[in-house]
Amino acid sequence: MKQKWQSYPSSIRLLAIAAIIFSTGMACIWPLVTIYIHDYLGKPLTVAGFLLLLNQGAFLIGSIAGGMLFDRWGKMRTIVFASIGVILISVGLGVTHDFTLYTILLLLNGLFYGTLSPVMNALAVVLWPEGGRKGINMIYVALNAGVAAGSALGGLLASISFAWTFFGNAISQVIVLVMFVLILPRQLKAVAERGHRAEQANTAGTPAAAVQSAAKPKPVEALSPLQQLPTKKVAWGALLLLCSGLLISWIVYVQWTTVLSTYMQSLGISLRQYSLLWTINGGLILFGQPLIAWVIGRFARTLRAQMLLGSYVFVLSMLILSQTTSYAGFVAGMFIMTLGEMLVWPAVPAVAAEFTPQGREGFIQGLISGTGSAGRMLGPLLGAVIFQHFQAQGLLYIMAGLALMSVAFFALHSSFQGRTRKVPAATVEKM
Repeated sequence: MKQKWQSYPSSIRLLAIAAIIFSTGMACIWPLVTIYIHDYLGKPLTVAGFLLLLNQGAFLIGSIAGGMLFDRWGKMRTIVFASIGVILISVGLGVTHDFTLYTILLLLNGLFYGTLSPVMNALAVVLWPEGGRKGINMIYVALNAGVAAGSALGGLLASISFAWTFFGNAISQVIVLVMFVLILPRQLKAVAERGHRAEQANTAGTPAAAVQSAAKPKPVEALSPLQQLPTKKVAWGALLLLCSGLLISWIVYVQWTTVLSTYMQSLGISLRQYSLLWTINGGLILFGQPLIAWVIGRFARTLRAQMLLGSYVFVLSMLILSQTTSYAGFVAGMFIMTLGEMLVWPAVPAVAAEFTPQGREGFIQGLISGTGSAGRMLGPLLGAVIFQHFQAQGLLYIMAGLALMSVAFFALHSSFQGRTRKVPAATVEKM
C-alpha cells in the first residue's frame, strides 16, 4: 500500500490529503441536516426535503460557475473565494437559530460548495495530465474516505452540540485553504515549467534562432484570461451524450438514498440495518480497490469499457432487488451497486478529461459535477412518482431500464467521440 501511494506524484498525494480533509468537513454536516431542520428548527420532513432540493439546485449552479471561474478567473482566486465563502457560511449556520436565515445560508452553502466541487478533479487533470483515470480515481477514493471519517466525526460533534458540526466543517475548510495557498502555486508553477521543457524538446529540430526566441513561460496563475482560452473547441456532442449517461446513472443510484430506504422499512428492515448498507458501501470503496483493479484489468481495460460495464452492473443490481424482499438480497444489491459506482463515477470525469481543450478543465469538470447534482435533484422526485403508481417492483424494473439507457448513451458517446476527437483513447492502467 505504501509503495502504491508513493507511486503517485507528490502533487496528487497532497491533493488527495486535501480532498480527505475537505470531504470530512462536508460530511460533518450533510448526514445531519434533515435531523437538524426537523428536530431543532421544528419543521416537517417535507420542508427539509424541499430545502435539500433547493440546495442541490444551488450546488448545480455553483458547479458550472465554479468550473468557468477556475478556467477564466484563475485557479487560486476561485479556490480562495469559494473556500472563504464556505467557511463564513458554516460559522453562520452554527450560530443562527432563525429558520429564514438558515434557509438562505443553506442555499449559499450549496452554491459555494458547488463552486469548489469541480476543483479537485480539475486540479488532478491539470497537475497530472498523463495520469488519466488514476489521478481522478485517487481523488474519488480520498473523497469517500473523508465521507466515512466525517460521518463518524459529525455524530461525535453533534453529541456535544449541533453547532459544532458546522464549526468542525469550517475548521476543516480553513485547513484545506491553508494547504492550497501554501502548496498549490508551487505545484502549478512546476507543471508550467514541465510543459515549457516539453515544448523545447519538441522544437529541438527547428532553427536555433526560433528556439532562442521562445518566451519564458509564465506561471499558470499569471496568465491572463485571454491567454488561458482553449486552442480547440469543446466536442459538445460527445459531452452531451456523456452527461446524459451520467445523469441517468445518478437517477438510478439515488433511489438507494430515497425510495428504497422507505421500501425497506415497510418490509420490516430496521433503520440500523439500512445504515449498515452504507457502511458496506464505504468499506468496499476504501478497501476494495484491489478487487476493482482486477475487474478493470480483466474485463474493462479501456475507460469506455469501464463505463459500459459499470452501467450493466447498475442494471444487475436493480434486477436483483426486484426479485428479493430479504435483507440478504439488499446486501447483495448494495455490494453490486457499489461495484458499479466504483467503475462509473471515476471513469466519466476521466473520459471527459481526455477530450477537454487546454484551459477548459474547470468548465468541463464543473459540467460533470453539475450533472451529478441534477441527477440527485431529479432522482428522488421521479422515484417517488414511479413508486406511487407502480409500487416497488415496477420502480426497480423501470430503473433497470433506465440503467440500460445509460449504457446506450455511453456507447453512443464512445462512437461519437471516436469520430470527432484528434487523439486516441487512453487505456486504463492496472492499479
